Amino acid sequence: MEWFEKFLWQDHFWTAVSLLSAGLVMISSFADRRRHRRADINNVGFVPWTFITVFSVIGTVLSAALALKGL
Repeated sequence: MEWFEKFLWQDHFWTAVSLLSAGLVMISSFADRRRHRRADINNVGFVPWTFITVFSVIGTVLSAALALKGL
């Protein structure tokens, strides 16, 4: 189990963060697109999908840059 912890946290932490953030970008983009195409104009919802999309894109770019740099 020690090799797994060393492998995951030391070498590939920013890669994993980047992939998770990219997944969040895809989910929030789909949800934002769905919200903009809703049939009932008054049924807005309470989750700010655009805000989540923008900040997860920023997080993806920053964590991918750190993963490529090798931190």
